[in-house]
Amino acid sequence: MSQEIEHTPAASRLLMLIGTVQGALLCWLWQAAEYTVWPATSPMWLGALLWLAFAVPGAWYLSAQSGMGRRQWGGLMLGVVIVYGLLGVYAGWVSDPLETVASSHGWGLVANGPGQVLGALVALFVVVPLVAGWRQGRWDYHHLFELAWRNGMLLASVLAVTLLFWAVLTAGAMLMDSIGLDFLKRLIREPVFIFPVTGIVVGSVFAQGLARVGLLGGLRRYWLGLNSWLLPLLLLFGVFWVLALPLTGLDTLFATGSAAFFLLWFAVLAVNFINCAWQDGAQSPPYPRWLALAISVAWLSLPVVVIVAGVALSMRIHQYGWTEDRIWALFVWLLITVYALGYSLSWFRRGGWMRSIGPTNITVAVVGLITLALLLSPVMDPRRLAVADQVARLLDGRVSTESFDFYYLRHRSDRWGLMALTALSAQQGDARLTDIATRARQTLAASPGASSDVLSAEEVRRQITVLHGPGGTAVLPDDLVAHLQEKGDSWEAVYCLSPQRQCAIWLTDLNNDGADEAVVLVRYAANAIPESWLLARGDTGWRRVGSFGRHMGYDLWRQHIEAGDLAPAAPVWPDLLMGEQRLPLVNQDTP
Repeated sequence: MSQEIEHTPAASRLLMLIGTVQGALLCWLWQAAEYTVWPATSPMWLGALLWLAFAVPGAWYLSAQSGMGRRQWGGLMLGVVIVYGLLGVYAGWVSDPLETVASSHGWGLVANGPGQVLGALVALFVVVPLVAGWRQGRWDYHHLFELAWRNGMLLASVLAVTLLFWAVLTAGAMLMDSIGLDFLKRLIREPVFIFPVTGIVVGSVFAQGLARVGLLGGLRRYWLGLNSWLLPLLLLFGVFWVLALPLTGLDTLFATGSAAFFLLWFAVLAVNFINCAWQDGAQSPPYPRWLALAISVAWLSLPVVVIVAGVALSMRIHQYGWTEDRIWALFVWLLITVYALGYSLSWFRRGGWMRSIGPTNITVAVVGLITLALLLSPVMDPRRLAVADQVARLLDGRVSTESFDFYYLRHRSDRWGLMALTALSAQQGDARLTDIATRARQTLAASPGASSDVLSAEEVRRQITVLHGPGGTAVLPDDLVAHLQEKGDSWEAVYCLSPQRQCAIWLTDLNNDGADEAVVLVRYAANAIPESWLLARGDTGWRRVGSFGRHMGYDLWRQHIEAGDLAPAAPVWPDLLMGEQRLPLVNQDTP
C-alpha cells in the first residue's frame, strides 16, 4: 500500500496545517531565544528542536506522492527524526561556549555553521529519492530521476512564490505607510506574523505544485532541453583547454590562487548539462548521431580538468593548511571526480549513449550521503579538523605567531576553537610559546577592548617591536606602556595590542621639545600596509595627536627609520588660524 497524498482538498489542508505548525514552532523557538527561556537556555535541546522543525516538514513535503509504501515512508521519517535530532543536539553542544567565555544562545549559535546547514539540506534532498527509488532489492533509476527533478522544481517554485508573496506584502506596507497607515509595516516585522504566515505559504505552494505535477513535468522537460544544448559549447572549451595545456603550462592558472574553484565550477556545469541531455536514459540523445559521439569523446577532457583541480587544491592545502572551505572543497572535488571518471566508463559499456551515467549518479549519491554524515558529525567536522591542523601548524612553526588567525578560533569555529584557545593559553616554554599563550589569553577576553588589560607590562613590551635609527637604542617608557594597557577611549591601544595585529613603535623627538613622541605602526597581516599615527605626551599623559595615513609598507618604514633618513620637515604652506580654529591645507598639489 503506497503512502501518497492525493490531489484532494483534504491533502492541501494537511500540507497547509504542516506549514502552520512548523511556523508556530519556529516562532516559539525564536521567542525563546529572544527572551532567553527554555529551550534557549539548553543549547542541545534548542538545536534538536530547531533542526527537527526544518527537517521533518521538509522530509514530509519532499516524500509526498512519492510512491513509497507506508512502512518505507515510516522508516524514512523515523530515520530523519533520529538523524537530524542527533545533528541538532551536536549543533547545540558545539555552539555552547566554555565556562570562561560569556555568550548568549540563539539560532545563529545552534545553526552549526553554513557549511553544515547546507550539507544537511542537500542530504535531505538526496535521501528522499534514494529511499523512494529502492524497489525489489534494486534502485529504479527512472523513478529516482522523476522524483528528484520533481522535488527540485517544487523547491524552486516554493522559493520564488514565497519571495513574491513577501514582495507583495512589503509593497503594500510601503503604500499604506505613505499615507500614514503604518499598521501593516509594523505587523509584517513581528515574528508572530512572519513565521506562521510563511509556513502557510510554503505548505500551500507545495500543495498546489503536487496538484500540478504534470505541469511541473512539462516545465522540467523544457528546462532540460534548453540546458542540454549548452553542453557541446562547454565541452568544446574543455577540449581546447586540455589541448592548449602543454603549450601554456599551469603557472598562470595556479597564480590566480583560485584555480581549483574555477575548474570545479566548470566541471559542475558539465555534469549538470550532460544530465540534462541524458535525463533517465530512456530516450535517445537530443543530438545528431555525430554530435552525440563527439560529446562522448569530448567528455574525456573532464578527468583532466578534475585532476588539475585536485593538484591546485592540494597545493593550497600544503601551503596554507586545512580550513573549513578547503575541506568542503575536497568533498566537492571527490564527488566531481567520481562523476567525471564514472561517466568516462561509458566507453566500456554497451547498450546506448553514455550508459554509465545512471549507475554513477547512484554511486555518487550514496558516497555523498555517507561522507556528508561524517562531515556533519564530530567524526569529520570540518571545524574540528581545520582547528587541529591550524593549531599544529602554529605550534610547529609553519605559521608565525603574528600571522596566525586567533580570532578564527574565538569567533568562527565554535567549541572546537574555544577548546584550542584554552589549551594554547596554557602553553609554557620558550619565548615563542609564551607569546602564543599571551595572544590566546587576549583572544579569550570577553571583548576586543578588554584584550589589552590582560597583559602585564612585560608582555606589552614583548609584543611590541621598538624601532630606532643607526646606533640608537630605545626602550618603551613606563608611562607609555601603562597608556597602552588602558581601556576606554584608548582605541589605539586596542589596535596595537590586538593578537591579530603586529605593532611597532618608533620613539623620536619630532617637534624639538626635548621629549620623544611615539610613531605607532600597526598592520593586520605581514604584507599589509600599516596604519600609522602619532602619540605625544600631554598634561594628562600620552594622547593621540594625529595620523600619518597609509602611504608605504612596513618594511619601507623600517628601512628608512633604521637608515636615519626619516626626519621631520616643516610644511611648505602654513596653517590658517580663524580665531581658535586651525585650518590646515590638505590635498596639496606637488610642483
